[in-house]
Amino acid sequence: MSDSNRYENFLMLLAPLINSVGGIAIDLYAPSIPAIGQELNVAPSMMQNTITITLVFYAIGQLVFGILADWWGRRPSVLFGLALFIAGSAVAVAAASFEALMVGRAIQGFAIGSCQVVARAVLVDRLTGDRLRAAIVYLSLAFGLGPVIAPYIGGHVQELAGWRWNFVVYCGYGLIVLSFAFVGLRETLLPELRRAPQQTIAGYREILSDPNFLSAIAILGMSFSAFLMWNVIGPYIVQFRLGHSASYFGETALGVGLCYLGGTTLNRTLIRRYRGEQLMRGGIVIFALGVACVASSGGELILPTALGGIMLIAFAQGFIFSNAMARSMALFPDRAGAAASLQGCLMLALGSIVSGGVSTLLIETNAAMAVMFACLLGVTMVSFRQLSRVHPQVVR
Repeated sequence: MSDSNRYENFLMLLAPLINSVGGIAIDLYAPSIPAIGQELNVAPSMMQNTITITLVFYAIGQLVFGILADWWGRRPSVLFGLALFIAGSAVAVAAASFEALMVGRAIQGFAIGSCQVVARAVLVDRLTGDRLRAAIVYLSLAFGLGPVIAPYIGGHVQELAGWRWNFVVYCGYGLIVLSFAFVGLRETLLPELRRAPQQTIAGYREILSDPNFLSAIAILGMSFSAFLMWNVIGPYIVQFRLGHSASYFGETALGVGLCYLGGTTLNRTLIRRYRGEQLMRGGIVIFALGVACVASSGGELILPTALGGIMLIAFAQGFIFSNAMARSMALFPDRAGAAASLQGCLMLALGSIVSGGVSTLLIETNAAMAVMFACLLGVTMVSFRQLSRVHPQVVR
């Protein structure tokens, strides 16, 4: 095996490791949200904004690091971002007020923008065709692994040591990933492809004018929101309404996350036999079945029915998310940093809007949860129809 092939194989491991930081950044501390609110004397609706502000700055960070990745380079951009993530985590560890915690979360969110942009860009720099599609699936698996394992770990850390230690875990994990990137990551951006910031910004217009890209982004935003939603509404439903422990919520989040991983893994085995469009259509059907399952208990709050439906919805995202991401990333191989940053920024902006809106609502019955997920499904279906209508071969 040539050195080039060995390094490409290494990138297929390193890029998902870098990308996983974004997954744990949102979800590790989720079981601690009620306890943090009690200690800092903050209302539940305000505490949910600690997720929203992370998503907002995550979106901003994608744009900034997209420019840096195409100008400064992939390697220095991600090393700086990971160092900044560790610093933001340390701010949160020492936070004595809600405002200080929000600053730490904002820094964390901004920093992990580098992880998403660079993890995708280095793969587009070096891989093509089916190998790129497979690598994107691994990238999705890594991002999804955070919401699977992180709340489970975070719930036990909360019960054993308190919420601040979840942010200590953030520091430690960030340091591990930074070490791997520092030792193993080479610069993959060719000198002739470097772009000045004004060139990258000018290229945004071309990318944003592509209807395929915009349709894929809408699908990604709804898919991301659907997968994220249980970690936004779940802690208060499970811990406040139903009186269970933080670790119990972590176990429910583990189940939801495992379903997403199951869908993504099955999608990985099917991508050589079926077109991405077919797999996405199957995911939408499963999404609809999940919404129907949640709705089946009507105006009551029945956790098994709600969780069963949400698990089906998470399973469906395994087919929807990675195929939509692969298509949007393949559209602009010569503008990988800019395309990755816009993709992440817009996807997270949609996720921020959805999570921020949900935090203002009273989601305490299965019917209310079903309506919320049905809205996400509706936007997904309309966007998928547009994606297919504009170009029938849109997701290969």
